[in-house]
Amino acid sequence: MLGAALIPPAIIWSQGAIIDSAEAALRANATWRAVLPLLIVIFALWTCQMLFGAISGVLQTLLQERVRLKGQSMLLETAGNLDLAFFESPRFYDQLHHARDQMWQLYSSCFGTLTLIQQFLQLSVTISLLLVLHPLAILVLIVTTLPDVVVQAKYARRYYTFDADLIRNSRMSFYLSDIVTNRYNAKEVRVFSLKDYFINQFHYFRNIYIEGYQSLIISEMKVQSVLSILALVGVAGIWTYAVMQTVSGDISAGDLLIVFMASQQSRQQLAGLIRGAGRFYRNSLFVTRFFQFVDLDPKSVEGALEPPRSKDPLPFPYKIRKEIEFRDVCFTYPLNDVQILKKVSFKVPAGGRIAIVGQNGAGKTTIIKLLTRLYDPTEGSIFIDGVDLREYDLQQVRDNISVVFQDFSRYDLAASLNIGLGNVSHVNDLERIREAAIQGGSHETIEELPEGYNTILGKRFDDGVDLSGGEWQHLAISRSFMSPAQVLILDEPTAALDALREHQLFERMAALTKDKTVVFISHRFSTVRMADIIVVIENGEAIEVGPHEELLALNGKYAKMFRTQAARYVA
Repeated sequence: MLGAALIPPAIIWSQGAIIDSAEAALRANATWRAVLPLLIVIFALWTCQMLFGAISGVLQTLLQERVRLKGQSMLLETAGNLDLAFFESPRFYDQLHHARDQMWQLYSSCFGTLTLIQQFLQLSVTISLLLVLHPLAILVLIVTTLPDVVVQAKYARRYYTFDADLIRNSRMSFYLSDIVTNRYNAKEVRVFSLKDYFINQFHYFRNIYIEGYQSLIISEMKVQSVLSILALVGVAGIWTYAVMQTVSGDISAGDLLIVFMASQQSRQQLAGLIRGAGRFYRNSLFVTRFFQFVDLDPKSVEGALEPPRSKDPLPFPYKIRKEIEFRDVCFTYPLNDVQILKKVSFKVPAGGRIAIVGQNGAGKTTIIKLLTRLYDPTEGSIFIDGVDLREYDLQQVRDNISVVFQDFSRYDLAASLNIGLGNVSHVNDLERIREAAIQGGSHETIEELPEGYNTILGKRFDDGVDLSGGEWQHLAISRSFMSPAQVLILDEPTAALDALREHQLFERMAALTKDKTVVFISHRFSTVRMADIIVVIENGEAIEVGPHEELLALNGKYAKMFRTQAARYVA
């Protein structure tokens, strides 16, 4: 690019020299061969210009791809490391949308830096050619073009502010578009005839953006037109003066050509440099949003996990020997005033089985989120072998607690990967994957698929095969068996199975997890009664804790729920 910057001024000088040489040869009655060396020079310059342009184009494309890859890696790394509390915050989604939307500005900033250097070098050399006329020609050119600097800075800030003011509008339009095009809403969109409504709403929000943007660019165009006319007046003055100097014999015809071309190109280059600097400034403003996201402070959102209490967190116990204890645990979700858990206390003996029951919204799943340290209690503590959970190394806590959530993930990847991702260090160990599939009850389903364990699941990609809800659940349970974790948590993972199949599955799991501590949530009391300890949660409080027979004898909330469900089956 630096080499290419020097070629246009050299071509202008060569063209002027060719005219002067041809004129001199005519006066001396010489042959055209006197001009031949200069013709060879200008041909060589054209060739270099073509080659430099081709090479620069290839390098620009490679630079763009490398910068894009780096930017995407930084964004994914940041999003993957942030606590779950960030995903409860609308402001976080604004920042994420900005970061994704402005990622291309990374390349624009990188390439813009190189372009500014190239333009400045080319302008410096081109504008110096005007010295053959008069130094004031340079001053006239600069004075008539410089007002554009102020305009570029002003409109860069206006575009930045405009985009920030309409971020929610932009997010809403993207969301409405996604509703109509994604698979998960497709059924309701058609059954309730929602297509036209969502498309009209999409147009409404996009038109707000387009009208505001249109007003902004028309305003900028008007100002730019006035400034362009001012710059042309400056060039016209330089040309007029150059013609006067040529007629009076002060400069040659070749010099006149140099002045004509140099002044016109200098005007264009100076305007390009100023507008390039304006774009660079605008890009720099927008790209700050990307870096604001990747530089997010992990504690900048309410409810983020507490940082390590010591420089060297404790290693998680190789084997839990005593118990897991919830002691006066309270919890309120970020940006919410409703207390979900209130002074919850219970103990889970090592190797024991505990069932958590209660109505929907009572706080059962929240207990699971706290135990896996997706959140920290707002009050109280969780202890493992008498040590606060926050004292342990976070990654080791996650490695030792395996979970099957009610809203488990369905990966549109190979069946083997859907199980192997339960222990990513063994994601390619097909023997271990097959064993986990057998334990989780998904092996027979996978064997019947067209490509067995290599079959792509879901409908996102070609040849994908979708599964029923129950088959997906067995796959998620199999994934949990990949983990060597000491604690297995099941958050209603069998909701798509009938009561008999759920009971059979839990009986098999009980036999396979004798050395693990198992915590499960279920609404089916034929399964719940298998637990060593049952915790009844109501309105965020642990109102009853104990074995099945003991809670029945207590004749409280648990007994009422158990008998109500049993009566349904008898009926």
